[in-house]
Amino acid sequence: MARIKVYLIARISEDAHLWNNKICSFLDKERFEVFNPQEHNPWNKKHESFSDKVFQTDLDAIKNSDMGLLLPEYGKDCAWECGWYSNSTKPCVAFVDTQFEWLRDWMVKGGIDYVVTNNQESFKILNQDPILKLREIKLISDFADIGNALNDIYEKYLEQSK
Repeated sequence: MARIKVYLIARISEDAHLWNNKICSFLDKERFEVFNPQEHNPWNKKHESFSDKVFQTDLDAIKNSDMGLLLPEYGKDCAWECGWYSNSTKPCVAFVDTQFEWLRDWMVKGGIDYVVTNNQESFKILNQDPILKLREIKLISDFADIGNALNDIYEKYLEQSK
């Protein structure tokens, strides 16, 4: 079976690298191929100096992906990426630990298909959100279960696509 291609929707600034890498480390290379923009984009430059090649590289990776994985707290560019997925048939999944500032972004929440969390309190809050409570919210026991949750979501997506 081919690996599931995941486009990581996350901030690329240096302060986000550890979190992004931590989450990606739970997606085993046997099942997942992750496009992590911080590995391809010039994170140490001002965004206004990015060339069109940066945009095209990311857009190609999005188009070639099987799903998007959103990591709040994200930047403005990430909201655009979520919007791209919401206009496609590909699932957009948010992984939430204890991040809540993003819950003010109603358009992003509306474009998400699934939410995965490893935090019981977050699970309660997400299920009370007027938009997210209409999405499937998965509670996993710990970070190590992220890959299984994404795999289940992808298999469900494939089944619904038939």
